Amino acid sequence: MTLIDRLRLKLGGFDALALMAVIGLICGILAGGSNVLFRLFTESGLVLWAPDVLASENQEQDFEGVSWQFRLLLPTIGGLVVGLVLQRLAPETRQVGVSHVLERLNYHQGNLPVKNAVTQFIVGGMTIASGQSVGREGPGIHLGSTSGSWLGRKLKLPNNSTRILVGCGCAAAISASFNTPLAGVVFAMEIIVMEYAVASFIPIILAAVAGAVMTQWVFGSDPAFDVPSHLDVQSLWEMPYFLLLGVIGGCVASAFIFLTRRVARASRKWPVWLKTFIAGSSVGVIAIGIPEVMGIGYDTVNGAIHNELFLKVLLFALVGKFIATIICSGLSLPGGVIGPTLFMGAMLGGVLGNIGGNVFPDHSSFEGFYAIIGMATLMSAVLQAPLAALMALLELTNNPNIILPGMFSIVVANMVVTQVFKQRAFWETQMGDRGLEIKVSPIKQVLRSIGVAGVMERKTVVSERFNNPINLELLLKDNPRWVLVKEQDQIMSLMVASDLARYLLELAPASEDADSGDENNEATEQEGGAIEEAKEEHLIDLMKIPANRQDVISINLQATLEETFDKMEQRKITAAYVYRLTADDQERIYGVLTRDMITDQYIFAKRDSSRLETA
Repeated sequence: MTLIDRLRLKLGGFDALALMAVIGLICGILAGGSNVLFRLFTESGLVLWAPDVLASENQEQDFEGVSWQFRLLLPTIGGLVVGLVLQRLAPETRQVGVSHVLERLNYHQGNLPVKNAVTQFIVGGMTIASGQSVGREGPGIHLGSTSGSWLGRKLKLPNNSTRILVGCGCAAAISASFNTPLAGVVFAMEIIVMEYAVASFIPIILAAVAGAVMTQWVFGSDPAFDVPSHLDVQSLWEMPYFLLLGVIGGCVASAFIFLTRRVARASRKWPVWLKTFIAGSSVGVIAIGIPEVMGIGYDTVNGAIHNELFLKVLLFALVGKFIATIICSGLSLPGGVIGPTLFMGAMLGGVLGNIGGNVFPDHSSFEGFYAIIGMATLMSAVLQAPLAALMALLELTNNPNIILPGMFSIVVANMVVTQVFKQRAFWETQMGDRGLEIKVSPIKQVLRSIGVAGVMERKTVVSERFNNPINLELLLKDNPRWVLVKEQDQIMSLMVASDLARYLLELAPASEDADSGDENNEATEQEGGAIEEAKEEHLIDLMKIPANRQDVISINLQATLEETFDKMEQRKITAAYVYRLTADDQERIYGVLTRDMITDQYIFAKRDSSRLETA
C-alpha cells in the first residue's frame, strides 16, 4: 500500500487531526490567495472604469463625486455585459455564490466545479466593478470554498475531509474579507459545516489565520471598518431602545428576504441578460438621486459609524440600498449579500441613533454605536447566523462592552424573523425556491463526518464463485472475516468467512475417505498427490454452500458513512464493499462495510461526544 493510500485511510477516521490541520493550513493559503486576487481584480476594474475619480487613497468606491450620467450608465452597461456573458454559459455553469456552495455540500459531497468558480471570479468581479448593489463576500466564499474542494479532489481525500476543507476555504474567505479570523471560523461552522467538532475546528482555525495573514500581507492590517474606540452603553435605559432596534431590524430583514424571493419567482422565466440588465439599470436610476447605493459602500458605512452623515442621508441610503439589493439579488446578479446587509444595518442603526440622541440626549450613546449594533443585527437576521455576527461585532470593535446590547438586539431580530414572520435564512430560501433543502439531522451530521475508510473491515478476501478447496484454504490462511464472491469480474455477494471455513472442514474427511477407498492408489506416497489432485478438480460453488450471504453494493473509498447508509437504504441492502479505481481503471478493494458497523459507529461517536461534553 502506497503512502498516499495510507494517508487516505487515516483521514477516513477520527485520528487524523494533525494531518487535517496541515492540509487545512494549505487550504487557507489557497483560499486567501484567491480572495486577494479577486479583490485586486475588482479594484483594478474600478480604476479602469473611472481613473480620475475613483483612484484615491481609499478605492472602496466613492461614487458620490461622479456625474449622474456616469452613475446611470455604469451599472446599466455593466449589468447588460454581465448578462450577455452569462447567457452564453450553460445553466449549470451559471450557478455561483453561497447557495451554490451549500447545494454542492449537501447534495454533491462538497464537489465544487472549478468552472463555476472561474465564472464567479470573472463575472462577479465585473458586477462589483460596475457598481452594482452587491458585496464581494459571497464571491469570496465561493472562491475560497472551491479552493478547499479542489485541494480535496486533487489529493483524492475522503469526502468527510473534503467537507472540512470547504469549511476551511469559507473561513479563510471571511477572514480575508473583513480581517476577522474568529468570525470567519464561526461563520464557517454555523453556515457551511453546520456542526461544532474538534476535528473540524482546528483545521478551520488555521485556515482562517492563513486567510487573514494573506490579506494583511497585501492590503495591510487595517480592519474593513474604521470603528471608534471607547464605545459603551451610557445607561441601562437604553436597553429598551436596543430592543426596538432588534424588532425593527427583524422586520426589515424579513421584508428583505420575502421581497427578494418574490422578485426571483416573478422573473424566473426571463432571459438572463434581461434580468441583469434590469437590475443594473435599476441601480443606475436609484443612484441618480442616492449615489450611496452603488458598490460595496464601505465608505458610507464608515461615515455612519463616525456619525458623519445627516439623518436624511442615512434614511435615503437605507431605503435606496434596500430596494437596489432586493432587485440585484432577486434578479440573480452574481454578487454577495453580506456587504449590503451590513450597509443597511449601519444605516438603520444610524437612523435610530440620531432619533434617540435627539429625543433622549441624556440617555443615549454615541450615534455610531447604534450603527455598529445595527450592522450585526441585520446581518444576523438575514443570514440566521447570530454567533458569526456577534463574533464579527467583537472583532471589529475590539470592545467587550458592545457584547451585551449586541446580544440583545441580535436575539430579538432573529426571533422576529423566525417566529413572527416565519422566514428562513436568505440562502436557505434561495435553495428552497429551486426545490432543494438543507438537511440538518443529528444522525446525518455524525455519519457525514466519518469516512468509510475509518470504519470498514479490512480483513476481507475476494474469491471466484467457482473455486477449488486448495485455493479457498489459501484465502482463509490469514483468518479473514469476510469473503467477497466474484463472478465474471463482478462482485455479486458477501459471505462470512467462518461459514466457508466450516464447510471446508466438513468436506475434508469425505474427500480423504473417498480417495483412500480407491483401489488404484497402490502406494502410500502417492495418496497425498491424489488427494490434492482431486481437490483441484473439485470446484465448489460458493453461492450454494450453507453460509450466511448478503447482497452487496459498491462504495468508493472517498465516501462517508452518510453516503453509504443512504445508498443501502435506497437499494434495501445491508452490506457494501469499499473500492478505489486504479490508474488503469481497475477496482482495488479495500474492505467491507455493513449496516451494523455503521450503527455501532454512530452509537460510539455519540457516546464519545457525550463523554467529552461531560468532561
